[in-house]
Amino acid sequence: MYPGLPGGPPDAPGGGDVELESERLERKQLESLSTAELIRHAIEEARLLARAEVLHAKKEFQEELKAARTSGILLGAGGVLGLVGLAALLVTVGLVLPLAQWLGVLLVGIFLVLLAGGLALAGYKRLPKKPLVHTQERLKTDLTRTREALQ
Repeated sequence: MYPGLPGGPPDAPGGGDVELESERLERKQLESLSTAELIRHAIEEARLLARAEVLHAKKEFQEELKAARTSGILLGAGGVLGLVGLAALLVTVGLVLPLAQWLGVLLVGIFLVLLAGGLALAGYKRLPKKPLVHTQERLKTDLTRTREALQ
């Protein structure tokens, strides 16, 4: 059964209310079908499976895209603040000669560099490590089940 499609789990949207055609047909009923009907039935099952996989892949891709967007924002903010911090540190080096104003600029520069490092680390940790993991697992499971059914 496929979540989000008729026959999916009860907690999935639109699921749980209708069984798939293959689940309703008993083995004897399948054996009594003509070759053309069996082929039509197999094509319908394959179509439903492909549709379910596309829906799952779309949903998973949207979730990963959202995570990547957040990571990009954090990495970008970290990069910009890193450059600002570096600029402040360079200003500190320039102001270090008079020795009166350098301490304030140095503290601001150190704070910005630390903040930039924290944002960059947070962005890196949120990057998706493996794309579409759930879709790949479902496809492997579907392939295994199909091979078992055909043997």
